[in-house]
Order: sequence, then structure tokens, then C-alpha cells
Amino acid sequence: MLALCNLTLFAKDSNHIYKNLDFLNLDKNQQEKLKKILISHKKRYEKFYAFKQDEEKKLQELIKQDHFDEEKYEDIAEEIEEEAVELEVKTLKRIHKILTKEQREKFSHYLQEWKVE
Repeated sequence: MLALCNLTLFAKDSNHIYKNLDFLNLDKNQQEKLKKILISHKKRYEKFYAFKQDEEKKLQELIKQDHFDEEKYEDIAEEIEEEAVELEVKTLKRIHKILTKEQREKFSHYLQEWKVE
């Protein structure tokens, strides 16, 4: 079961990424909203991860070819990055909306933990 302010995201090799936001001292309303945001993020991350794996297989196939198609490789790599940034931005925007100014200040120090890879 998810704790109100914690979320475990399942990454490729069953590693876990913990999102502990207890330091924000969220009120009950914020906790409920955040819980929904994090559940949504997890579902969207799982879809992104499947997409990323498929695209990385395409990159592997490009490397195996006799001729390296630099343009195609760049296109695929950029698409992976664009999808990651979009997921990151949408989640952070939703979190930003529920935080107070003081909470946003604290949260800003942990942005690297929210980087989608």
C-alpha cells in the first residue's frame, strides 16, 4: 500500500526509486492530491519505460547495420528525451499547483530526484 507521501516507482531491473516528500509537511488535502498525482505518474512512467525500451532496441539495430544512420539515431534518441521531459514537466506542474510557496522552495532542492530517465 502506498504511504500518503511516498511512492515507489518500479524501474527496469526491479530497482526502486523512492519519492519521499515528508519534508514538505503537507496537509491532508495536499496529501490526497499528491497521492493521485504520484499514482498517475507511476502509470505514465511505466508506459514511458516500455516506449523507451522499444526505442532503445531500434538504436541497437542501427548499430548492427553496416552503415550507421546518424540522422535516424539522433531522431530516435531525441524522441526518447522529448518523451522523458514531457512526463517530467507534466508531473512537476501538477505538484507545483498543490504546494505553497515555502513548500515549492523546499521541493526545488530535490528536482534532480524527479528527472525521468
